[in-house]
Amino acid sequence: MAHRILLVGEAILWAETLSAEYSAWNLIVDRAETGNEALAALKDPPDLVLLGLDLPDMSGLACLKALRQTEPGRELPVIMVAARRGEAETAEAFDWGADDFAALDCEPTERVARVRAVLRRRFEREESVGRAMSVGPVSLDPARHECRVRGRLVALRPREFELLEILMRKAGRVLSRSYLLETVWGMSRRAETRAVDVGVSRLRAALGRRAGTWLETVERFGYRFRTE
Repeated sequence: MAHRILLVGEAILWAETLSAEYSAWNLIVDRAETGNEALAALKDPPDLVLLGLDLPDMSGLACLKALRQTEPGRELPVIMVAARRGEAETAEAFDWGADDFAALDCEPTERVARVRAVLRRRFEREESVGRAMSVGPVSLDPARHECRVRGRLVALRPREFELLEILMRKAGRVLSRSYLLETVWGMSRRAETRAVDVGVSRLRAALGRRAGTWLETVERFGYRFRTE
């Protein structure tokens, strides 16, 4: 099965590396110079977008937000690519559902590994979308991408939904920050980032004051969605 990769803006500099992988891993590489071209390309959605942080017509973060507000782009895997990135930009990118954030000048082997990892998670996830579940006041339906608290529909951003899904599937178990960072954010367990803590805080706020207490902090270990 061939996988189509759309490179946008400065991420186009990865084209030669990924094109060389075509015969080995069936990667078809397309290009878009601007954010508007990338959004137009969603008429025939790729399997993965590599999105530069600096685009001629808008910021990469603005493009990511616009992409996530479209039906074909809501679940589309995205790797942000930038020459430089600050902590705030990284946190915002992951908050809006970026699957990874890579340095523009990383080694070719790392580029390919990151792309393969995100594609693998994407297609494994599609194959294993589970049944709807309810724990306490929270109900989650992954197939419909719906979350309800005591019957009331709650809007969650893509990353918040993924975080809640894995916590609820493993309800009662303590999940470490490093595990969540690798499983939900697709980042190295050794990465120095507060993405998990920020994500949990925002998820609690979205669930509401009472339902949010079902997501517990286990000091020095991580987080747990309690069962009673």
